[in-house]
Amino acid sequence: MSKVSVSITKEGTKKYPLHQHSYGEIMYYLSGRGELATENGGIPFEPGSIIIVPPKTVHGSVSEEGFVNISVGADFGNLFLLDKIVKITDSDDKSGERIARLIYDNRHSGEEYLTSLTVAYAHFILQSIKLDKKITRAVADIVGEISKSFSDPRLELTPLLIKSGYAEDYIRTEFKRATGLTPTELLTKLRIEQAQKLFEIYGGNMSVSEIAEACGFDDPVYFSRRFKSFTGTSPSAYKKQNPR
Repeated sequence: MSKVSVSITKEGTKKYPLHQHSYGEIMYYLSGRGELATENGGIPFEPGSIIIVPPKTVHGSVSEEGFVNISVGADFGNLFLLDKIVKITDSDDKSGERIARLIYDNRHSGEEYLTSLTVAYAHFILQSIKLDKKITRAVADIVGEISKSFSDPRLELTPLLIKSGYAEDYIRTEFKRATGLTPTELLTKLRIEQAQKLFEIYGGNMSVSEIAEACGFDDPVYFSRRFKSFTGTSPSAYKKQNPR
């Protein structure tokens, strides 16, 4: 590994201009929300984000509120075989932050010690990337099952989550992080969107109860509440808007 370069942005920094390095870079965002600007679009960051930038990749950070990050640069050799920017989120126990701060605090220490810390940091990130990919696949499988079976009123989400192999609370959290919705919210969204389509196609030939049942709701009253919450109008009013 080549000589390690370590830096931290000043408190209140709002923009770091586009630039590139001949070496790879790991950036740990301690505070602030914004995006890493690249030639292929922006990558959002928030406290706890870790972004790995391959060599000769143009990038720069932008945040309206200001941000602080620790950057660790080096020729990581075969440790990171990446051809594009990768973003991960730090572990719950903030192991990534602890290592990043340790590297920064020891930036003036002997080269051998600093290199060993940086290698440990790289290995922590590699394990996180592998885990993140595995979790992403698990979330994708759950999304697929919900999308396939949402019209079944007997569909239960808990068994789907447990089937992933992860603790239920943990996979729920990862599901929300990956999709922006809870499993229940996704299920409701798919059911209501299907109801809208049925109203628009068969509004004159199907009753509200029939459409509710066809979309996986066995309680028309609950269906009406969820439909109005999602669309801003009641099923009966929506049905009148689509007489066919």
